[in-house]
Amino acid sequence: MTDETPTTSSNGRYAVDLVVGRIKTHIRANDLQPGDRLPPERALAAEMTVSRNTIREALSSLEHMGVIEIKRGSGAFVRKLEPHVLLDGVSFMIEVSPMATLLDFLTLRRIVEAEAASLATVRMTEAELVGLRECLEGMPETPFDAELDTSPETVEQDIRFHRLICEAARNPALSTLDTALNSSTFRLRVRGGVYRSSARPADARSEHAPIFDAIRDRDPARASAAAAAHVGAVERRLREALEGPESQD
Repeated sequence: MTDETPTTSSNGRYAVDLVVGRIKTHIRANDLQPGDRLPPERALAAEMTVSRNTIREALSSLEHMGVIEIKRGSGAFVRKLEPHVLLDGVSFMIEVSPMATLLDFLTLRRIVEAEAASLATVRMTEAELVGLRECLEGMPETPFDAELDTSPETVEQDIRFHRLICEAARNPALSTLDTALNSSTFRLRVRGGVYRSSARPADARSEHAPIFDAIRDRDPARASAAAAAHVGAVERRLREALEGPESQD
């Protein structure tokens, strides 16, 4: 195999993916820390018996993943991995995925919200609880309306309520997932689908009140169940809309 061997074919892509995995293994096996330099391309190519072109593509993929940083003239260096590295990929998938795939993300959101609510019952301070109550009281009590419910103000209030809970959970990974799964884009796409459903909640405040009440009462099991029920209701409404006779992506 030469440096000029193309890797854009399916076989080439498979080779690049394999090398990506092997470089990750190299980082773990050698206990490389943030700031440590990877071996030069030529050494990696010889060790893995692939072309330098394949190594370059693998390193480029790892850089896009946030695993390494490539410095021109200096080489590839291990980066400090932060939870937010996960965010870009998830956010992009949410933006471009078909509507039906959003159901999978809602399932993930249900799991995240339930755990965050449970943790918040133990970790949320009284001051944070006051902020959560104010957020709840700022939600409309009127029946859901397509124009009102998709307004920037209403969407932001909804996002803030769930973000306050995730922040109170004191878990950076949960907060990172919440940021992606509660983005304005995700909310508006889901709500756009839900409005094709006949099963709509009475109002935003009554949907969120059971979650607040359980956190206020410091009841982890009830908070988890309330959060799961809230997101589960959204899942059911979206599924009904997508399975209707006029549904489309």
